[in-house]
Amino acid sequence: MSRLKEVFDWRFWIWQPILAFLLPFLIDQIHFLGTNFKIIGLLFILNSAFSVFVGLYLRSHGSFWYLLIVWPLIFALATWLGFNESLYGYFFAILYLVIGIFSYTHGQTEEIDYNDQIPVDGGFKGDR
Repeated sequence: MSRLKEVFDWRFWIWQPILAFLLPFLIDQIHFLGTNFKIIGLLFILNSAFSVFVGLYLRSHGSFWYLLIVWPLIFALATWLGFNESLYGYFFAILYLVIGIFSYTHGQTEEIDYNDQIPVDGGFKGDR
């Protein structure tokens, strides 16, 4: 049950709709911010950094791996609803999934205690 409570942390669930729906809408309403700022600043830099955060957050809290797809799906939904350009919005959703998977699986082959484990021949025998 505690594992499930960690998944419902506000940092994971609140920032997704803000970055997928609210910020693209606000950038479209502010006329002095151009399309290049939206593509480079928001969609590439900020959302990619958030994808890294999502992968690291889910891994550090021992959350379910299939939650990695939630952020790209919310972004794809925002693209489908017209908050982002469909020309590149779906490609960014795939990019966010790949970045999330990379940050989630980074270093799993080099776990700290994996190589230092001591084999126990004949099984463990405790004091009886």
